[in-house]
Amino acid sequence: MPHAPLNRPLWLEHADTAFPALEGDLDVDVAVVGAGITGTTTAYLLKAAGKRVALLEASRIAFGATGYTTAKLTVGHSLIYRALVDSFGVETARLYARSNQEAIERVSDLVEQHGIDCDFERTSNYVYAEGASGATDIEREVAAAQAAGVAAELTTETDLPYAVAAAVRVAGQAQFHPWKYVAALARLVEGGGSRVFESTRATDVRSGSPCTVETSGGRVRAQHVVIATQLPFVDRSFLFAKAHPTKSYAVAATVDEQGAPRGMYISVDQPTRSVRSTPGPDGRRVLVVGGEGHKPGNEPDTDERYARLERFLLERFDVEGPEYRWSTHDYTPVDRLPYIGRLRRGDEHVLGATGFAKWGMTKGTLAASLLSDAILGRSNQYAELYDANRLDLGRSARRFAKENATVGAFFFRDRLRTRDGREAIERLAPGEGTIVRAGAKQYAVHRDDHGTLHTLSARCTHLGCIVGWNPADRAWECPCHGSRFGGDGTLVQGPATDDLPRQELPS
Repeated sequence: MPHAPLNRPLWLEHADTAFPALEGDLDVDVAVVGAGITGTTTAYLLKAAGKRVALLEASRIAFGATGYTTAKLTVGHSLIYRALVDSFGVETARLYARSNQEAIERVSDLVEQHGIDCDFERTSNYVYAEGASGATDIEREVAAAQAAGVAAELTTETDLPYAVAAAVRVAGQAQFHPWKYVAALARLVEGGGSRVFESTRATDVRSGSPCTVETSGGRVRAQHVVIATQLPFVDRSFLFAKAHPTKSYAVAATVDEQGAPRGMYISVDQPTRSVRSTPGPDGRRVLVVGGEGHKPGNEPDTDERYARLERFLLERFDVEGPEYRWSTHDYTPVDRLPYIGRLRRGDEHVLGATGFAKWGMTKGTLAASLLSDAILGRSNQYAELYDANRLDLGRSARRFAKENATVGAFFFRDRLRTRDGREAIERLAPGEGTIVRAGAKQYAVHRDDHGTLHTLSARCTHLGCIVGWNPADRAWECPCHGSRFGGDGTLVQGPATDDLPRQELPS
């Protein structure tokens, strides 16, 4: 079976932003940390309202979760409405649906207003089942979605090349190219007293009047700070205990236009399969298939996750083989509602958003509206629903306890792993990594393609969980809160803010 190149995301193939790194100190009205869809849209809305904004990105524009998504804009978030109605009632489900649809329209309006070339397409979203048991869930979801005001319909007709037993169809949804869209917004932020910085990692935030953001290139002082980095790296409301990380994968291949589905699809059958297509070269389209979710840092054979998606792609569609593959993770809140707003009660200055549960293109745009409204002193009818400090978990208290028990199990179980350090290291081939014990400590050891050995502390620099090796992406991942590090220990993604430190094995 042909394989796509290692970690080659479709959306970032031609990414060409070149904003400078921050050098020195800066004073602005608002500092926004993280230049994915949430942070960049927030920065754009604030600048449009007259604020001087600094948009700070540790890597490059949209090179985090936004560039590693399947890029759907929809209110059809799998079996969400039955769960919300059961846990919170119909009114909560109505607000959820309405706020997400408004986010879709926000993207549509900005694309039209600024003539953004981002392959924006209106289409229908389908949540489907191939089996009879799943069909029952679909029927219940249709009823709950309709009660929530969603124009959902039950159908068996799709443009997939295989039959489905039942599907929830919602028209008036959209899909787009996330990097093209976010990069265009970032260019609109730059200028007129506002600045965009790449290669500028924020390491600390101190609230006050003004607030101070410490970065790799200097200090930024601002009246308000927005932390848009998936899980906030400065977590004043313990969101890491209320939103847990989930890893997922995607592969993509070029397909003839007549063989490409135009709708957006996600299955309720397990394992989950997400399907959509996007304009490709020479009048063809690129088919994107995603799925294979699991907790990060806890899967010994991540290559097999890609292989399963590749088999699905080749067996179900007329393609020659995958040309792209990538992985990402997102945070799922225990009560299924994202956390958006002020990160600590009584602190009006530091805000953030997390818990998009793999639907970040819609919810990130929704979050930007809420965050900008809060800073501008505007009321927002959805602020209470998504309050980052909310305490009522509804009927999700059991999920809260289960997820945090799992984190505790990772924390202690991984410290009990015993391996012969020297023997395990000697067996490491180029490109491989493993956790070994030597004396009382555990070490993360990786041998790179040149044969160089990288020996690191195995403790995540966020809260000390033991990282695990992802062989497909050649990265260290924290199973507790989702931080990622390169094979040499370099920080790739927070909430950690420091690299894994180098440590020598005892002789």
